[in-house]
Amino acid sequence: MPFPAWWNRDAFFEKYGSFAKQGARWFDTGNSWYVDYAMLLSMGEVYAWDKECRKSYAKNPPGQNDKMIEDMRLLEIRLNASRWIIVESYEWESGLD
Repeated sequence: MPFPAWWNRDAFFEKYGSFAKQGARWFDTGNSWYVDYAMLLSMGEVYAWDKECRKSYAKNPPGQNDKMIEDMRLLEIRLNASRWIIVESYEWESGLD
């Protein structure tokens, strides 16, 4: 599923690092056409991050809507059925400079 909209993307990558920092949890997916990396997170990390972001989002929601609530519910369901979470990060290079 897409990166959750209520998660603070900048804070997420600051906290868990980026591939540029060569974090041990990052690995190259081996895509020969794109620069794709993936990061492995434990369930404890994801639950704690999601809880923190939901609290922050609830304090200053940009506009609660049914779609956001459904997305939160869907993430919860998927997390309950998971053991590990993989976050993929990619860069697209057009070759046009």
